[in-house]
Amino acid sequence: MKRIFEKIYNFFNNRTLILYIIVVFVSIIYIVQLFNLQILNGSEYREQSEKRMLRTETLTASRGEITDRNGVILATSKSSWNIDLYKVKVEPEEQNKAIATLINILYSNGDKIYSTFPVNDELTGFNFEDEEEEKKWKEEMNLDVSLDFNATIDTYIEKYALEDYANDRNLQIRIIQVKYQGNLHGYSLFNSTTIAKDISEKSVAQISELQSTLYGVDIVSVPKRYYPNGTFLAHVLGYVGNINDTEYDKLKDEGYNINSIIGKSGIEESFEKYLKGKNGVIKAETDTKGNVSSETVVEEDIPGNNVTLTIDYRLQKVSEDALKNTIDGLKNGTLIGKTIPEASAGSVVVLDVNSGEVLAMASYPSYDINAMSSGISAADLKALNSDPLTPMYNRSISGKYSPGSTYKMLVGIAGLKAGGITIDEKILDPGIYPYGHHPKCWIYSQYHITHGYVNLEEAIKGSCNCYFYEVGRRIGISKIVEISKLLGLGQKTGIELAGESAGIIAGNDPDADWYLGDTLNAAIGQSSNSFTPIQLANYISAIANGGKLNRVSLVKQVSNDSQDTEVSMNEIEEYVKEYTGVDTTTHDLGIESEYLDAIKRGMHSVTSESGGTANYIFKNSNITVAGKTGTAQVEGKQNNGIFVGFAPYENPKIAVVAIIEGGGEGTYTAHVVRPIMDEYFNISTEDKANDKEQNMVQSGLAF
Repeated sequence: MKRIFEKIYNFFNNRTLILYIIVVFVSIIYIVQLFNLQILNGSEYREQSEKRMLRTETLTASRGEITDRNGVILATSKSSWNIDLYKVKVEPEEQNKAIATLINILYSNGDKIYSTFPVNDELTGFNFEDEEEEKKWKEEMNLDVSLDFNATIDTYIEKYALEDYANDRNLQIRIIQVKYQGNLHGYSLFNSTTIAKDISEKSVAQISELQSTLYGVDIVSVPKRYYPNGTFLAHVLGYVGNINDTEYDKLKDEGYNINSIIGKSGIEESFEKYLKGKNGVIKAETDTKGNVSSETVVEEDIPGNNVTLTIDYRLQKVSEDALKNTIDGLKNGTLIGKTIPEASAGSVVVLDVNSGEVLAMASYPSYDINAMSSGISAADLKALNSDPLTPMYNRSISGKYSPGSTYKMLVGIAGLKAGGITIDEKILDPGIYPYGHHPKCWIYSQYHITHGYVNLEEAIKGSCNCYFYEVGRRIGISKIVEISKLLGLGQKTGIELAGESAGIIAGNDPDADWYLGDTLNAAIGQSSNSFTPIQLANYISAIANGGKLNRVSLVKQVSNDSQDTEVSMNEIEEYVKEYTGVDTTTHDLGIESEYLDAIKRGMHSVTSESGGTANYIFKNSNITVAGKTGTAQVEGKQNNGIFVGFAPYENPKIAVVAIIEGGGEGTYTAHVVRPIMDEYFNISTEDKANDKEQNMVQSGLAF
C-alpha cells in the first residue's frame, strides 16, 4: 500500500509529465474548436465575417451661403447625388462588368463619368495643351513617351483586362477613365474615389435597383454648390471645384480629403476657411463586395459660415445691365448714332463713399459659374480660356487702365498743395503748349479753338489739357507721384479677393530716364499711368467724402445660423490682411477742404453746365451728379472711355467708375453711370425686401 502511494506521489511530482499532459489537452481543445469553425460551421462563420467589415465614410458638410447686404441669396447648396467607387474583393472581370453597367446607365440618362484621365470629350485623342505636358504625364505614369494615343489606350486595356470589350472602344476608354481615377487616388475597400457627380434621379433609381451587383459602387448624397443667378456677380462670387493634388497636400490636415470641393476663385476662394464647414463621420458595415448592411452617423456635420457681402443685389443687376447695354449700343450704333465696333469689354465699380463698401462691381464679359462648379467639359473650358475677351478676368480689380483726364483732379490737388497754382488763378490755353514736345489741347486738335483763360474749376469742366500741362511743369513729377500715392493709386486696396493689381504711377521709378515731355503726358493721365477701376473708385470717394481714404471692403458679416455665432470684424480684418498681404486702414489725407471743394465744383460743372463734357447725359436727372470724363489712348487700338463720378453733389453717398475698352470717349461711357445713379437713389426698403423674396421664390429656394 505504501508503494502505491509513493508511485502516485512521484507521478504528480513529475512536472515535465504534467506539463506534457496539459499541452496535449489544450491542443485537443484547439483542434476540436478549429474543426467546429472550419468544417462543421465554416460557411456560416465566413459569411458573418464578410458582413462585418467596418469602413469610415465622410458626411459632407454644406458650404455656407453667400448673400447680398439685404439677404438675397447669391450662392447656396442643393442636394445632389455622386457616385463613389471602392476597390472590392471581386475578380477584375466582375468589377469591369459592374463599371460597364454603371457607365451605360449614366450615359443613357445624360450623365457622365468624372475623371482626370487626359482624354478629350470625343474620346479620340489626348487633351493636353502641348507635347511637353503630354510627355510629363507619360513619365509620371511610367509609360513609354513615344506611344501615341491609341497605343496608350491599348496599354491600359491590357493593364485593366478589358479585352472582353474589344467591340466597343468608347466603353473601354470610359472604363479606363474610371479605373484610372480610382488608382490615381488609391481607392480600396476603405477609401473611395468619386467617379460621377450630380447625377440624375433616373440614374440614381436604376443604379439602386442593381446595387448588389454593382460591386464597389456607392450612391452618395452630397450638397452641390448652386448660384441662383448664373453669370450674375461671377467675378466676385467665384466658383468651386475639385481639390487638386497640390491643394490636397497643403490642406489634408485641415479636414479635406481627395474628393473635397474647394473654392477656386472669388469669395469662394478667399473665404474658403469660413465657408467650408466641418464634415461629419459615418461608420458603414459592409461585406467584401462593398454591399452596405448598416450605417451609423458617429459625428454630425457642421454647415459652413454664411458670408454677407456689401453688394446690393438690385444695384449690381442694374450695373451689369447698364455696362452690357452700353457696350452693345456702341457696337451696333443704337446708342450714339454711329458704331464703335471696337467697344468690347469693361468694368463698373460702385462704392459707398463714406464706408468704402463695394455696392456693385461688374466685369464684362462674364461667364457661367454654375457650369464651372458642375464640372465644365475640357472643350468648353479651353474655349473659355482662349476667348480673346478673357471673360474670366476680373477687370475691376486686375485690369490696369490709363486714367486719362480723370487723373486731372488729382493733378489739380497736387498743384494746390505744392503751391504751384491757386484756386482762382487763370492760365491761358494757347492750343499748342509751348514747352516740352509741344502737345496740343484736345479742343484745338478737334476744332482749332482753345479754352482761353481758365481756372481750376473751368479746366476740369472743359478738360483743358494745356492747363494741366502747365500745372505738371510747375510742380514736377515728384509732387504728382506723391499725391497719387496719398490718394491710394499705384497700390492695392486690400479688397478681399485674389488677383488684385497694384497698378503703375508714371514717374515713380527713380532709376528711369525722365523728361519734361513725360511729365506733361503724365499730368493728363497718360504716360505709364495705369490703375484699376477699384483704385479709381476709391480715389474719387476720397474727393467726395472730404479727404478720407477708405479701406475698401466686400464682406459685411460672417455668421453661422446653425451655431448662432458671428465672427468678429476684428478677426475678419486680420484674416484679410494675412490673405491679401495688404494692411490698409481708413485714414484722413489732410487735404484742405477748400481745395477739395474747388475740385468738386469743377466736377459738378462737367455734368450740370453747358460745355461740360457729360452735361447732356445728366442734364434731365433729378440727382445732382459730379463727374469727369476721360478718353485714354491705347497704342494701336481704339481709345478707352472712362467716367468717374459721385452723387449727390451736395451730400455725397456713392462713387461710380465705369471703363469701356475701345469705348472711344469718356462721354459715351457716362451712359453706364446714369441708370446706376437713378437706381441707387430710388431703391426703397420695401423694394429690397421684395427683391429678397422674389429671388428665393424664382430660384426654387426656401427661407
